[in-house]
Amino acid sequence: MNEDQFFDRLREEARSLQFEPDAFMTTRIAARVRERVNTMPTVSLFLARWLRPIAASLSALALAACVSVAWAEQRSTNGASLDSLSASNGMEISVDGDTYSVGY
Repeated sequence: MNEDQFFDRLREEARSLQFEPDAFMTTRIAARVRERVNTMPTVSLFLARWLRPIAASLSALALAACVSVAWAEQRSTNGASLDSLSASNGMEISVDGDTYSVGY
């Protein structure tokens, strides 16, 4: 028996196992779907739909900030913490010939 005959026989035997809903069940399922689509969301559901993604985004941002601060403190060459670096050392930025000092 080759593969083509095997798959043809398998399909033929599996036809009796397939579920095909009758007209009553199809109508009932369609009515339930229409009912759920047409219902207005409650205030709590509306807020949950908006606040969950915002909370997840802010959590991811806070996690990235914590990891970057830890990485910056670990990579500092003089052993000073990020707080002492920002308090004692200034930073100069040059834009179009003007020099701006930050941190003094």
